[in-house]
Amino acid sequence: MKAPTLGQKRAVATLAEPLVALLHRTYRLATGRGGVPLLRPEAASRVRKVLAVRLDAIGDLLLSEPAIALLRRRFPHARLDLVANPASAAVLRGNPAVDRLITYGAPWHASWRGARVDWVKEAARFWAVTAALRREEYDLGFELRGDIRDIAFLAAAGPGTLVGSGVRGGGSLLDYDAPQPADAHQVELALAIAAAGGDAPSEAAPRLYLGRQERDAAAALVPPGAGRTYVGLHLGAGFPSKCLPVAKFAEVAQTLLQREPRRRFVVIGGPEERPLAEELAARLSARGQSGEPVLTLLPGRLSLLETAAVLERCVLFIGNDSAPMHLAAAVGTPVVTFFGPSEPWRFHPYGAAYRLLEVTLECRPCDYVHCRWEGDLRFQCMTRQSVEAISAAAEDLLAVQPARASGRPLYDALQEPWTGLQ
Repeated sequence: MKAPTLGQKRAVATLAEPLVALLHRTYRLATGRGGVPLLRPEAASRVRKVLAVRLDAIGDLLLSEPAIALLRRRFPHARLDLVANPASAAVLRGNPAVDRLITYGAPWHASWRGARVDWVKEAARFWAVTAALRREEYDLGFELRGDIRDIAFLAAAGPGTLVGSGVRGGGSLLDYDAPQPADAHQVELALAIAAAGGDAPSEAAPRLYLGRQERDAAAALVPPGAGRTYVGLHLGAGFPSKCLPVAKFAEVAQTLLQREPRRRFVVIGGPEERPLAEELAARLSARGQSGEPVLTLLPGRLSLLETAAVLERCVLFIGNDSAPMHLAAAVGTPVVTFFGPSEPWRFHPYGAAYRLLEVTLECRPCDYVHCRWEGDLRFQCMTRQSVEAISAAAEDLLAVQPARASGRPLYDALQEPWTGLQ
């Protein structure tokens, strides 16, 4: 059976929303749960429990970190619980804003990524998880993505007041609908939701909390010395449609080496990306002046925070639209990235210098998992990316590296809206 299109899925969600809203209102009437009047400043002092929800991917959860920090500042005496995807939760390890981290793998997000889902089994799990959350009797619930499916999950958890953004549906379930344009960056959308009913939020970038363990592990893998500088590479992404061909990564690395032979490349990623790293090693035969390899292959060897610590020691990150791109930006490492199906205005790197390259096509950004083209036209938004443009963007950012203190973030005037159409 052919998978439903994005338009068909949105149509179903639109039809289902009134029924879900009716069920939610009925639940409130039956339980007598009252809301929190956020427009009254004294209301914050009466809040005991706050629930935040962000159920999607690693990078997306990281983009909500400023909003989570804002919730902690806004409700300093409340318990702040967060529901997140099990694969994403580790990115907030050590974050002092969160009192309790609850993991739940949302089947609707897994299905969108192509996983086979037993919906009968998942319906029972959904009920069990939301029933446990309802027993907590949260005063406030914040859905930080602006997704009707995740808003419905939050509604089922039964907080007294629901806060989110109905920009993509679900507004009828919300007590406070944060006014944001549909093209708002995910950091700014989440901040607006966290600030709903209060003062306008100030700009903030995602932050990671790295400890000595992560930084010691990174120092052992990426040691300083001999005038070498490290460039981080990530060859994979959540979908093939987001991936620059490995051959182009090899050409970019070779170009950068020809410009400065002391440069070294650190390839990071998950264990499933090890074959991509090995392909790059096979294509990039160059060695350093003293005969040492120019590549360090680390896919599958690092935790999320260890990966961030390695990227913190790099002078530049080059990679696809993926979680490591956001990890690099969060530790202040300048980023060169290339977007295909994704919407750059919503997901570009945030908080660090970056260059974002695109190919101008009528079909993009499509935000689709699977490319609709076949043959030589398949993934052309990535296969037509220019090695010369990527290399030039890298040199552009590398030129400012003398201003960067060793191992510390760089925040400079190069942060800018997405640009670089080819």
